[in-house]
Amino acid sequence: MAGFCLCLTPGTVSAYATEDRIVLNSELSVLVRDGRDLFLEVRPGQPTTYEGLAERFAGNRRLAAEISAANDHEPPDRAERLVLAFHLLHDDFRALVLRNLFPNDRPTQEGWFHTVRRGAVPTAGEGMWQLAVWFTGDGDRFDELMAVNGLTTPELQPGQTIRIPPKLLHRSLRESAVSDDGSLVYGSDRQGPYAGYRLKAGEAMYSSVVVRFTGRTRAENVVQLAGELAARSGISDMGDIPVGYVIKIPYSELTPEFLPPTHPRRKEAEADRIERAEALAEAPVPVTVGGLEGVLVIIDPGHGGRDTGAIKYGLTEHEYVYDVACRLRRILQERTAARVELTLKDRKTGYKPSRGDRIKSNRQGEILTHPPFLAKKEGEARIGVNLRWYLANSLYRNALKTGTDKNKVVFLSLHADSRHPSLRGAMIYVPGARYRTRTYGVSGAAYAPFREVKEKPTISFGKNQRVRSEAVSRELAADILKGFRRQGLEIPKTKPVRDSIIRSKGRRWLPAVLRGNQVPTKVLVEMLNLSNKQDADVLEKARNREKLATALADGILTHFGEKPL
Repeated sequence: MAGFCLCLTPGTVSAYATEDRIVLNSELSVLVRDGRDLFLEVRPGQPTTYEGLAERFAGNRRLAAEISAANDHEPPDRAERLVLAFHLLHDDFRALVLRNLFPNDRPTQEGWFHTVRRGAVPTAGEGMWQLAVWFTGDGDRFDELMAVNGLTTPELQPGQTIRIPPKLLHRSLRESAVSDDGSLVYGSDRQGPYAGYRLKAGEAMYSSVVVRFTGRTRAENVVQLAGELAARSGISDMGDIPVGYVIKIPYSELTPEFLPPTHPRRKEAEADRIERAEALAEAPVPVTVGGLEGVLVIIDPGHGGRDTGAIKYGLTEHEYVYDVACRLRRILQERTAARVELTLKDRKTGYKPSRGDRIKSNRQGEILTHPPFLAKKEGEARIGVNLRWYLANSLYRNALKTGTDKNKVVFLSLHADSRHPSLRGAMIYVPGARYRTRTYGVSGAAYAPFREVKEKPTISFGKNQRVRSEAVSRELAADILKGFRRQGLEIPKTKPVRDSIIRSKGRRWLPAVLRGNQVPTKVLVEMLNLSNKQDADVLEKARNREKLATALADGILTHFGEKPL
């Protein structure tokens, strides 16, 4: 986690009158001598050479001799501390020094605004020539800075604000291309183009960078990519990253909205968004009256049988999710006119919600195909996953035959997933149009007995169908999140609605219950994150499961233009 420590240490053996330090992490400090001369101070944590230090911090191995001389040629492996003069530093570290020394300075499109002698440590030697050295890289440009700021003397007063315009500002501080939200700075180095994020105090690599900008949520994928980004950015300890350090994210790992506007993937995403808006404008979501009159709600409680789903903190995903599904069924049947179908039923408990908080796992969740299916053996969970969308398609087709409007059928697959433990709250997946282009179907002896498979063994979707489905499903997802907010339930700040799951190496994957599902309006709702202790505590309580069910019901009502419960 990024941290900050200010240490003021008067020099004793140094030739300088004063030495002040800003400790960035266990390895790096900003060193200010005599209130004027800046250095990056390094504590060598592993065997190294001056050539290695020069390459890492100065970007040029040929500067090794100069760095060695500044440290009295002391062998790096024996030195407790080594210093690199500010003017030798690579741009990334030059910016790191200035941003931490002057945390109250303001970079804007009009330039860099610096407040004189308001640094994190005393900087008594601040005159216009010194500012020119620090912020332009050339002290001789002090007269240009004076002209820009309308000054007639190079002497400056504490608290005075000086503007360094972009044309004079050193390239290390110049940020011409930034993301739409201003959080990322685009750049390029020997490894290719990247988006740079400056870590703030209290932020961590996992949630503040990987999850936010790359879309990864699965714990193993987050950890893997965090390690790759750390290596790309020259970070040896992810728990000890200096505030303001630039973490470099290759374009290939960014989700489209964080790419530059001219990038092909960003353009594709924008085109997709326009297509969805047009599809929704052509055929808006119908409005119902009388409490979801004419609406069919298909509820799919995730997992079941031998497939328990995630098991965390003594909770099994299926049993607790099934209880939410039963509560949602009861609410819809008692308080609306909607017709409700479940894809699964517990042989032992039926549809009766639990009376207490804790629920025992009985592995009796049976998928309601013809004949019913109960996953009893290892490997049968995959069969159940496919049978769910076959069953949903059969229910959908039968509803259309009896006159139900196709736009008044909704499918909700309910889960409580296992994401990175730093994440909390609901995550909703919708059927991304780009990830449903094939023909879907399964065959073999395991599927032969089921009527739903025989009815329509394979299915595919045209582009208009896929685009429309994603558009209306996003609308339902947004309405469900409104229900969660009304109930005071947790929603992540970063993209709670997603069109796919991102696995390792950026591979995108769409769950089978969405991929082959014929129902136009469908979502997979990860109601919370079982890997997070706070979320697990929420799911454990029956009163909170009632809130989850109410939030889902409110979302459906809102989707069809009706008042929530």
